[in-house]
Amino acid sequence: MKWPTKTLDQIAENLDSKRVPITKSVRSAGRYPYQGASGILDFVADFIFDEELLLVSEDGANLLARSTPIAFPVSGKCWVNNHAHVLRFEDEATQRFVELYLESIPLDDYVTGAAQPKLNQKALNSIPIPVPPLPEQQRIVGILDEAFAGIATAKANAEKNLRNARALFDSHVHAVFGKRGTGWIETTLDKIAENLDSKRVPITKSDRKSGGYPYYGASGIVDHVADYIFDDDILLISEDGAKLLARSTLIAFSVSGKCWVNNHAHILKVEHMATQRFVEFYLESIKLDEYITGASQTNLNQKAMNSIPIPIPKNVEAQGRIVKGIETLSVETERFESLYQQKLAALDALKKSLLHQAFSGSI
Repeated sequence: MKWPTKTLDQIAENLDSKRVPITKSVRSAGRYPYQGASGILDFVADFIFDEELLLVSEDGANLLARSTPIAFPVSGKCWVNNHAHVLRFEDEATQRFVELYLESIPLDDYVTGAAQPKLNQKALNSIPIPVPPLPEQQRIVGILDEAFAGIATAKANAEKNLRNARALFDSHVHAVFGKRGTGWIETTLDKIAENLDSKRVPITKSDRKSGGYPYYGASGIVDHVADYIFDDDILLISEDGAKLLARSTLIAFSVSGKCWVNNHAHILKVEHMATQRFVEFYLESIKLDEYITGASQTNLNQKAMNSIPIPIPKNVEAQGRIVKGIETLSVETERFESLYQQKLAALDALKKSLLHQAFSGSI
């Protein structure tokens, strides 16, 4: 049975005229959520709504990227700025039905504007919404909510396992470097490695010639260029203080073969690969906050880097055994992480599939 099609202005009351933006500088802090295009932005001292509502993002970039929910319910006292449409429905099931439907379809055709893309009210009201009878809406919403609750639980477990796999690896590495048995010494990088910073050359993006050689920056490959300045096994260490503090990317990484390196990564040539990898793993395992200098442009300069104490076995073979153990565990950890990432992707795909089935009348 084909469902009748309606538009939002036929099944919901639009309350956009009641929303009020408040710039951050004039907001009074309080306990009421201040809602924007994709959720709570702040908490303010007053409210303009106190009921069950559906907010739909007006932010075109958010609607295209789909990095956050573009339709989401709010309940109770809140304030809404002018980046989210405000809709009131007579029935909770219809509101939830519409919320799920909007999340299930692409809205690219309804987004207007180039520099500042958005979903205006006219475009929002032109979106065709399939509207089955209320009992059917309730049935579909019930099925989807139950299924999504199971998916949410499965995702939470997979994410927990993902964190646990990394935590186990980090714990093992900390334990290895904490033992420091006989035959260990404490040294610094300038005593065990040759610094090649003077040979690095930055190239602005406009001056780079595209090619087959990796162009490295503070946390990995930035581009590929037509020439190289290094052809060796080297250790790169980030000079970017923000990355060193956030630890969102690798801050020490080995590279091999022909490459170009800009001035955002220190370059070290270490005699033995075992020593190089040992230092790489050690630097990844410790906090470097106290060695970072600068206020607006924080960095790890060469002098500060060379002051970092490096505990290391004097014997290269002993270094190699430790590195081999860490590498083995690293491979196993990456395998588990890959499995959990695949599971998360499969759960997201299942959710999309269920939405498609629901609104095509297949469930």
